[in-house]
Amino acid sequence: MHNNALAKAAEELEIKLSGFKYLIFDFFTSLMDRTNNPAKYGFKVGDIACCGGGAYHGATACGWLTEEYELCSDPNEFVFWDAAHPTEHCYSQLAELLWNGTGNVTWPLNMKQLYELDIDTKVSSQDIDLIDVV
Repeated sequence: MHNNALAKAAEELEIKLSGFKYLIFDFFTSLMDRTNNPAKYGFKVGDIACCGGGAYHGATACGWLTEEYELCSDPNEFVFWDAAHPTEHCYSQLAELLWNGTGNVTWPLNMKQLYELDIDTKVSSQDIDLIDVV
């Protein structure tokens, strides 16, 4: 629901604000695909964190509490570093998607396309008033 509302609001801003361009990146779906299909993306483990304790290494923090925790030998094999954060390897893949992704993960533009746009960045006071309303 959030992504649909965000897309609608961004489309409305694009109509109202001259030169307004945007991108939406579906981080959640991209991450969940790696979690559910780790081998497809070069990971060995998608549902257990590299570092932590308890079930799925998600029950205790990774070393900053007095709770015991386990640490994997190769974080690059895991989608998640701890219960809340992807590994550097996973973030690298997600960043690549954000930069070069296609319309199924980033739309209406990816970051590279947005970066390469030659946009007049002058903003009128009328545009500022419209931003305040949204």
